[in-house]
Amino acid sequence: MAGRFDPSSILNGFNAMTENRSYEVPSSIVPDKRTRAEVREDFEKKLKALDKDAIEELKNKILDIHEADDFIYLKKDIEDSLVKFIRYYDHFEDLNSDESRKVALKEKELKLDARYDWREKARLFFFRVLASALLVVTLFVIGYVEHEYEWAKLPMSKYLNTSAKLP
Repeated sequence: MAGRFDPSSILNGFNAMTENRSYEVPSSIVPDKRTRAEVREDFEKKLKALDKDAIEELKNKILDIHEADDFIYLKKDIEDSLVKFIRYYDHFEDLNSDESRKVALKEKELKLDARYDWREKARLFFFRVLASALLVVTLFVIGYVEHEYEWAKLPMSKYLNTSAKLP
């Protein structure tokens, strides 16, 4: 029986229990039944709520921490702040890039050209409609004047018979 009992194995078990380990916050026991879109919307709302004051407050909390174990409680807030910072940084880099500036300038030029192009098309369309209307009105006026006034009869109109012949 003495061979089976080994006190060193018990002491190793105590040593393992007393070691300094970093403990993580346990995940929620209740499973999250939200859809991915709902989770993303909640995350985006949380990031939108993070403003400069909230990040400064988090920085002050981190500076006040003296023990490494207390960082676990702020881990999620730090991650959210870093995600927002990375997004702002990427957006800033995108806006400052030469390609982005060139694309924005080209878009403005195209919009300006399109606006002037539509003006030219509208002007051309207006004058074509006006010319067509003036032609039609002129023809009607000439026909009316010729029909109503004797002096306006065309010299060769006597050879044209405008009345319909009955069979």
